[in-house]
Amino acid sequence: MKVDCYTHFSFERYLAFLERNCKNSFPYATLFRHLKTMLDVDSRSALMDKYHVDKHVIVPLPWIESAGEVHDDPLKATEAARILNDELANLVGKYPDRFIPVAAIPTTNRDTMLSEYERAIHKLKFKGIYLVAGPTVRPVDDPIYGDLFQQAVHDQVPIWLHPSRPVTYSDYVTESTSKYGIWQSIGWLMDSSTAMIRLTLSGIFEKYKGIKFIIHHHGAFIGLFSKRLDAGFRLFKNIEAFRSETNLAEPYIDHFKNFYVDTATQGFEPLLIQNACMFFGVGHVLFGTDVPFDEKGGYDFTERTIGSIDAALISDADKERIFYKNIAQILNLGTD
Repeated sequence: MKVDCYTHFSFERYLAFLERNCKNSFPYATLFRHLKTMLDVDSRSALMDKYHVDKHVIVPLPWIESAGEVHDDPLKATEAARILNDELANLVGKYPDRFIPVAAIPTTNRDTMLSEYERAIHKLKFKGIYLVAGPTVRPVDDPIYGDLFQQAVHDQVPIWLHPSRPVTYSDYVTESTSKYGIWQSIGWLMDSSTAMIRLTLSGIFEKYKGIKFIIHHHGAFIGLFSKRLDAGFRLFKNIEAFRSETNLAEPYIDHFKNFYVDTATQGFEPLLIQNACMFFGVGHVLFGTDVPFDEKGGYDFTERTIGSIDAALISDADKERIFYKNIAQILNLGTD
């Protein structure tokens, strides 16, 4: 079996709602409508069939924070989340054997978060929620998330994290926009890595025992630069700017192994898969592709991700764990 733990889908009704409520042009609508597998279920099913992928976990996009005029208004943010999650629930209702839903959560304030969490998890029966991380949104270690994290632990609901910095977050303070796609290509890896550091060193794993975060893009920079990070933590741990209110056991780098990471390398990268397995452990690596965000609407990413796992120097039993057993255990799918 193959269960892709990190794919995206959207809905015309939701895009139209964001466009109606944004005075400025909405940046993602043109791209999403260009990608047929982003909005059309038959096209998505054909992709899955070609590569023998049994299920797609759907992390619906775009995130509500991408439309500031909607996100900043509690009523509009709640309506946006309801539209997106209802559309996803309808899709899953029609194809329950194909798609697994992850809920969008409006982060405008505590009440909007908890209200939609309760509806999505307990009424719509979604399998998880997702939050976004980046320099223009709420920090992931903000205390406002406390009740949400506690509820997720209680319900054994995993939390997907997705990077989010926009093109308007410039590379230099003297400029107004990012150049050459840096905001996405490198910036999003920075966003995920920053979120992982903030969550870990603020003591989230100790405060919310059993909490599960699923990180995009094979864990970003953490596994690749674990030695550098570890050296920095040991050198700077007594500097005031580094200190936190928690007393983590050393070495700090070991706490990062609590994260689950996907295999979205966006190319043929068996060495990155091996690195993720070595650092996070095979039990914390999940098959994920980032469909449909390549030139062919997800065909390239799916083929190359599967090829990367197949070519990685790990056992066949470990590949089975990555392809479906790990995510099946996290989501209680009951897959043999």
